[in-house]
Amino acid sequence: PVSSRFALVGVLAGQQGGSGAALIAVDGKPAKPYRVGATVDAGLVLQSLGPRQAALGATVDGPTTVRLEMPPKG
Repeated sequence: PVSSRFALVGVLAGQQGGSGAALIAVDGKPAKPYRVGATVDAGLVLQSLGPRQAALGATVDGPTTVRLEMPPKG
């Protein structure tokens, strides 16, 4: 599945709805920071952030294609 190519390493959520960034590793490479609206991979942008999660899709306002969650603490 497409989601297996991505790993959510961290979330830096801002105080306003559209702000914040996610640390996402693609294909086992070192994680990079992505802001909401940034292209993460071909055809996928970071749509939104939540506590310990991120949503990816073709466009910011379109349907979510991939939902990433950080592993549980502990």
